[in-house]
Amino acid sequence: MIAVLAPLGAMVATGLSAGTDAEQVETAAGGGRGDRGDRGGDDGGSALRAGRDPDRAGTSTSSTAPATTATTAPPTTVTTAPPTTPAPTAPPTTAPPATAPPATDPPAPAPAPTEAGQVVNLVNAARAEAGCGALTVDARLTAAAQGHSDDMAAQDYFSHTSLDGRSFADRVRAAGYPNPGGENIAQGQRSAQAVHDAWMNSQGHRDNILNCGFTTIGVGLHAGSWTWTQNFGY
Repeated sequence: MIAVLAPLGAMVATGLSAGTDAEQVETAAGGGRGDRGDRGGDDGGSALRAGRDPDRAGTSTSSTAPATTATTAPPTTVTTAPPTTPAPTAPPTTAPPATAPPATDPPAPAPAPTEAGQVVNLVNAARAEAGCGALTVDARLTAAAQGHSDDMAAQDYFSHTSLDGRSFADRVRAAGYPNPGGENIAQGQRSAQAVHDAWMNSQGHRDNILNCGFTTIGVGLHAGSWTWTQNFGY
């Protein structure tokens, strides 16, 4: 069953059959900025080193002259070569270390979006086709939507109005978001695609999804009961 909450002062109910899942959807749209009423909507390397030994020169001596027949032999003269200065030792040459490039792990795959994240992607794809800007996920709207889905599942009801009498706009403002725009709810659809298709096939829900004035979105899902809430904001 689809129940569409029409603009303030009117309500329309429409039937929708969704197979054996007993699927149902409902929409509420807000009244604009501020309080415009609750009107339906949702290194390693190696080094090489080389050195050189110094060349060292030895000493040489001349032989003595032979003795003469004179009674006194002339003194022996010895000639000594000057010492040879060793060649300077060149500093060892060191090749720069060969640095291997760091190993790079392949990038981890991006995590698959959650069911709620898939709903947002589907909504933005539909809005792009219609010429509307993409919606930004807002944590406050997400908190309000998740809270409502959990509350409906816990207390076994299906409505835009909480059992304590609060409207979707009350819940959105209580979560800290000042400009509620609309809300879509659904129950029984077991995938993001299924719930998106159900909403897009209902005029009231479709109007919320393709409202070019909305700028933000939050989606909540109680998986145990497949209860969905989609909140929009200006």
